[in-house]
Amino acid sequence: MTERSEGMDRRIAVVGMAFRLPGADNPQTYWRNIRDGVCSVRRFGDRELAAAGVPAHLRDAPDFVGVSGVLDDIEGFDAEFFGISAHEARVTDPQHRIFLETCYHALEHGGYAATAPDTRVGVFAGVGFHLYPLNTYLMSNLAHPDRDDDWLSGMQVAVGNYADFLATRASYRLGLTGPSMGVQSGCSTSLVAVHLASQALLAGDADLAVAGAAAVHVPVALGYRYVKGSILSRSGRCRAFDAEADGTVGGNGVAAVLLKRFDRAVADGDTIHAVLLGAGINNDGAGKHSYTAPSAAGQRGALLRAYEVAGVSPDQIGYLETHGTGTYKGDPIEFDGMTSAFREHTDRVGYCAIGSVKPNIGHLDACAGMAGLIKTILVLRHGEIPPMAGYRRPNPALALDSSPFYIPTAPRPWPAGAGPRRAAVTALGVGGTNVHLVLEEAPPRRVPAGDAAVPGLLPLSARHPDALVRLATAMRDQLRADPDAAPADLLTTTALGRPHLRHRLVAFGDTPAALADALDAYLGRPDRPDPRFVAGAEPRPAPVFLYSGQGTPTPGMARVLYERFPAFRAVLDECERLHTDAGGRSLLAALTDPATPDTIWDTEFAQPALFAYQAALTGLWHALGIAPGLVAGHSVGEYAALHAAGALSLADGIRLTRRRGELMHRSTAAGGMLAVLAGPETVDRLRAECPDLDLAAVNTATNRVLAGPAAAVDWAGALLDGWGVRRQRLAVDRAFHSALLDPVLPDLRRLLASVPFQPLRIPLVSGVDGAVLPAGHVVDVDYLLRHARQPVRFDLVLETVGRTADAPLVEVGPNAVLAGLGRAVLPDRPVVVTQRRNAELDTLGRAVARLHAAGAAVDWSVLLAGGGGGRVPLPAYPFQHRPHWIAPVGGTTPPAPPAPPADPPAVAHDEGTLRAVEAVAEQVRGLAAVQARLLGQLAEVVAQRPATEPGPPAPATDLADSSSVSGA
Repeated sequence: MTERSEGMDRRIAVVGMAFRLPGADNPQTYWRNIRDGVCSVRRFGDRELAAAGVPAHLRDAPDFVGVSGVLDDIEGFDAEFFGISAHEARVTDPQHRIFLETCYHALEHGGYAATAPDTRVGVFAGVGFHLYPLNTYLMSNLAHPDRDDDWLSGMQVAVGNYADFLATRASYRLGLTGPSMGVQSGCSTSLVAVHLASQALLAGDADLAVAGAAAVHVPVALGYRYVKGSILSRSGRCRAFDAEADGTVGGNGVAAVLLKRFDRAVADGDTIHAVLLGAGINNDGAGKHSYTAPSAAGQRGALLRAYEVAGVSPDQIGYLETHGTGTYKGDPIEFDGMTSAFREHTDRVGYCAIGSVKPNIGHLDACAGMAGLIKTILVLRHGEIPPMAGYRRPNPALALDSSPFYIPTAPRPWPAGAGPRRAAVTALGVGGTNVHLVLEEAPPRRVPAGDAAVPGLLPLSARHPDALVRLATAMRDQLRADPDAAPADLLTTTALGRPHLRHRLVAFGDTPAALADALDAYLGRPDRPDPRFVAGAEPRPAPVFLYSGQGTPTPGMARVLYERFPAFRAVLDECERLHTDAGGRSLLAALTDPATPDTIWDTEFAQPALFAYQAALTGLWHALGIAPGLVAGHSVGEYAALHAAGALSLADGIRLTRRRGELMHRSTAAGGMLAVLAGPETVDRLRAECPDLDLAAVNTATNRVLAGPAAAVDWAGALLDGWGVRRQRLAVDRAFHSALLDPVLPDLRRLLASVPFQPLRIPLVSGVDGAVLPAGHVVDVDYLLRHARQPVRFDLVLETVGRTADAPLVEVGPNAVLAGLGRAVLPDRPVVVTQRRNAELDTLGRAVARLHAAGAAVDWSVLLAGGGGGRVPLPAYPFQHRPHWIAPVGGTTPPAPPAPPADPPAVAHDEGTLRAVEAVAEQVRGLAAVQARLLGQLAEVVAQRPATEPGPPAPATDLADSSSVSGA
């Protein structure tokens, strides 16, 4: 991060974080451990060390210290989730595997595990654990004396183990297209990654950036032989800045944060956990005793640079997370550097608390700075200063009483002041790369403006059904714990911020409590139909769109969708223009005004109004990402189906339905239609009694429609009532599909001949005979005349649909008439209702949910536009771990967790792979030999130096003790 430019907000928001650290894998547990001063560093027993391959003579040595901060289950990995083969997973370093999962969780925590295609997400990350040298998966498990020169296998091992490929592997597996690069600077690696990620955001190279690191040693259960004056602790305890400090201990950890420009995070309604105000980064250069020695002057320069960039005085810093490795000579050097920097700006004494997380979890090497950064974020969030774990009294080399600092021994409140709380964090690397970050507490969250209604939905998904159950359980628990969560935030985060995987669930509910109840219902019986949720696992074909006929419209039926969705409104407005330009009366007045009298619409108006409404619904479905694979219509609804199939333009559809309705209204006698809910015998008997009635439609085996003169319809209704047969008069003023239409057929033929029908782009099921008219077919005049005069055979339509692939049925109309018929005939087929009166938005939301559960790729942003939702932290995806492990040569043990399993999983050696691995491991052994020679030469130099020589510590102490300050 560089100096602030005029007019540009250069602050960076931390919008997500994830980690696996000793004793904690979530912020709540991590904070509790820090606040309570918990030490999560473990001492290994003889059994664990033996199982890990530590020889007896070493573990029995009096100067052997078996201790580290450990992670459980480093052999476990969800390879299937990332599309990685079991073989590739086995030859990949656990550091890389855990980082990949952590990177995904950081994106998910920020609400960006799924992003728009043009969103550039960068990855800046480093890997390495050198504090216990050469204890890597490559060296400990993959090396094998028998090898060949299989270049491809060796390259796969290299990609899975070398630091060069950590970031780019994450970018590849997660589909991230921003800048991606490895970062290596020893123990300052992770904060250097944060700085570089921030630079990429400010330069416009990325929209979001993940910064992180991984440090995992293999085997997990190991230790070291104490060497006097070394960085490593004889007692096996890290006591930063304490009088009894005798060195540091190692720890394993993987962590990442998700960063975004502050102004954009605020505008987008993201949850901001902290704000990065500025960073200082430099190198000690040659102005120090040796390469590994620390430099108070260099560290001072990094701090001063950070405060200059941030535009903040150290006088405003209330908490400083130090590098704090717990070495007796290294801690005072760091203390001198930061005191000197603060004294450039303030004379205040004892106002700034200092801390170090290393006494809690150990020294995490490349990940050390990230553990400190996340701790500092939690300090700011909770407004509380935690104690320094293990601290009792200060190192006498510290001028603590006259400094700006104090060391807390118990939790204490951090009261809010006139301005925001501010803190800082330092990481120092071997080789002299120093980093200092200045942070500020997050401002109150500002939700994006918007008051549009959002349906009460919560979509969840997983690659495996067990993962979906675990995710639903965690989500239910969080909803119970946070009853004030905003439904718009929940839907925005789950619908837009997470990928939609194969096993899907959508819970229905307008409040967190209702959503939690729906999840409870799912968890109780996931396979039982329940109105509170919908679930699915098998992707289904594109849906069948069914367009209802003329008896379905009601006044004001378009109002809610017209006001809420621009895609719907645009089509309806165009239809209004086309209709009024041709001399018709306003469609919108009746379609959007519920106060319009609820009377039967005359045919001249009803037919173009229904076509316009259904065309607008089709446009809305397309905006939502849903396109049909097959279409069909009931009676006049087939014209909307032709439009959806690409055979009839919007302009021609309005013209045709307006003139068709006009002909039927003005040139035929008034009539009526009667639905008879009985079999053919009853209908035949009724027609014998009422010979003026014609069969107008066969909907199902027990649902037929008769049409004819109004008097005949009335008489038929009375007869049916007397017979105890259910019937319903339809809301129409003409007897369609009956002999009363015969006078208009010549004029209708001429009208149809004037319409330039186009080839079908989507197959259509004919309402005349149930035949499938394929893509490319052009309907002709004779067909449409038969369609107008002959009975509607919707029974045959459903029969044909039933023979096609198992696609959902979607009624595109103002109610659920055809949906009911579909459920009766095809009970195992998903049936979706687009609209219901007085529940328009909720019905549409549930329709979207049902198609989503059936595998459709829904564009959720259409439902959410204008709803004011932002992205909030929700439970993380529960990866399904399976062991992916190649045991060390001569052994079958995986890494030892805190409680070693009685039957540890072991993977037999793939001899071809092991031989190829040795080609890579040989290079590492060569480096080890070089390191041993250099250390021997260095020891000789130390032995020859005078004991009383003034100046910096002697090289042996420098290499060990001072390297703790620089981050060894």
